[in-house]
Amino acid sequence: MPSLWFIVPAHGRAELARICLRQLRRTCDTLTDHGVEAAAVVIADDENLDTAKDLGFAWIRRDNRFVSRKFNDGIQLALDRNYNRRPADYVVPCGSDDWVDWRLFLDLPQGRTMVGFQRMSFVREDGRELTARRIDYEGGCGIRIYPRAVMQSVGFRPADEDRKRGCDTSILVNLKRANALRRIEHRALESWQIVDWKSRHDQVTSYAEIAARHRTDEAADPFEALTGRYPDEALSDMREHYSRRPRTSLVIA
Repeated sequence: MPSLWFIVPAHGRAELARICLRQLRRTCDTLTDHGVEAAAVVIADDENLDTAKDLGFAWIRRDNRFVSRKFNDGIQLALDRNYNRRPADYVVPCGSDDWVDWRLFLDLPQGRTMVGFQRMSFVREDGRELTARRIDYEGGCGIRIYPRAVMQSVGFRPADEDRKRGCDTSILVNLKRANALRRIEHRALESWQIVDWKSRHDQVTSYAEIAARHRTDEAADPFEALTGRYPDEALSDMREHYSRRPRTSLVIA
């Protein structure tokens, strides 16, 4: 059975992260039931570590000064035999505010190929609007599947150590520079299969910034669009989370 670890840096947004990490727990369990042994490591220095422990995830204590070091720590723990007696075969960087569909990780890449996805959805800070966006970057969105052999070429620490943002780009650039990555494969997906839930605080990129950068494919009510596609319990928790936040009058053209 191949193994895969999700790498999840976290900081603040404890309630939102708790809901997303619970959903990631369901994703890991479903993947394991379908033949891919899945786990996660959460890298943080706040109450997000308590959530990780409660859910049975691995965890690393690291401050938020450089987010890139959090990615590197998690990737190294997942893949390096010096730190993990059962190193994973694959890693997937994932945000603590993301939901991902388990079906995306059943067909895993071979050799030195990275799998990326160029479509995903974002939920506005007040929880009232979801938009699907085309992510026209070389690597697609930040959710990417990397084989262990690719990361081994850079000592399992692929990102620049002193970055506060742009970590996914740093990882890709450094892997290409080291000739560790031979091919990038973009796979088609439905917009709901990767969902990023925005919050008012402790986030790198706002909903408005996303709207300015990427073309909109569609817009919808998130809870209507995701019903039947994610567990009712997860949607109920998220609906309650946003209902306790003040509404915004922000309109995205």
